[in-house]
Amino acid sequence: MVNITGVRVSPHTFRHTMAKFYISNGGDPFTLRRILGHASLKMVDYYVELFSSDIKQQHKKFSPVENMKRNL
Repeated sequence: MVNITGVRVSPHTFRHTMAKFYISNGGDPFTLRRILGHASLKMVDYYVELFSSDIKQQHKKFSPVENMKRNL
């Protein structure tokens, strides 16, 4: 048995983490919805709850304005 302390470890935690990493690595929420087996995107949003730093990082990565600055 592994003695893990200080963090919540459960199948639900692994599912939540997988969903967050899937989106962070460029996966789309529509496909993730199908992978998770949900009927609506509302439940996908629950699993993905991105932190503000993740949102800023994704915005910088995919922002048309930021990409124009890099290409000038």
